[in-house]
Amino acid sequence: MTLFRFLLYNYLTMRFGILLVIFSFLFSCSDIEKDRQVKKINGLTNSVEKLKIALTQNKINNVPEKKLRVYTVIKRIKSYYFTDTIDYQFAKKMNSYKAARKSLIILESDYEKIRLALREEKIALRKLKSDVLNGFGQREKYDEYIYFEKNKTKKIKILLDEYIYKKKEFAIAFDSLHPVLNDYSIRLEEKFKDK
Repeated sequence: MTLFRFLLYNYLTMRFGILLVIFSFLFSCSDIEKDRQVKKINGLTNSVEKLKIALTQNKINNVPEKKLRVYTVIKRIKSYYFTDTIDYQFAKKMNSYKAARKSLIILESDYEKIRLALREEKIALRKLKSDVLNGFGQREKYDEYIYFEKNKTKKIKILLDEYIYKKKEFAIAFDSLHPVLNDYSIRLEEKFKDK
């Protein structure tokens, strides 16, 4: 009887040991998976931070002031420009200047959209990281969620690149046209007032 108990005890101990090894292996694999996922999320978070810095560095300063300047020049020219013939070069400059005004409004809106998208993405990544670390939600879908957030970050980067390109175009147009048209509009006003 003791032999039977001894064999039963060894058999159960061996089974328990095997189960313990299997469970520890499974938990260590999930920890490895969790570490890999957290690293990916941290990489995405760093990308979002870099995009936020790039956006801040490319913000158009004094947007209301620039809008007012453009509006003032256009109004002055409309009020004091009287001619029987249209100067083609002048008309081309005015069209470009009006297009710059429209692009300034669009750029201001795009800046806000990108800024909000970056903030939302940062929050989403923080929540996803918390879920991964704490094991909340559907663990088998964590990689899908990370992939989804990665695609959103890529789209935001594309929008930011377009914004930076449009901002450079605006700066070139504004810096080249505003001084010329502003001086011209002031001379028109002075000429009209001298009459």
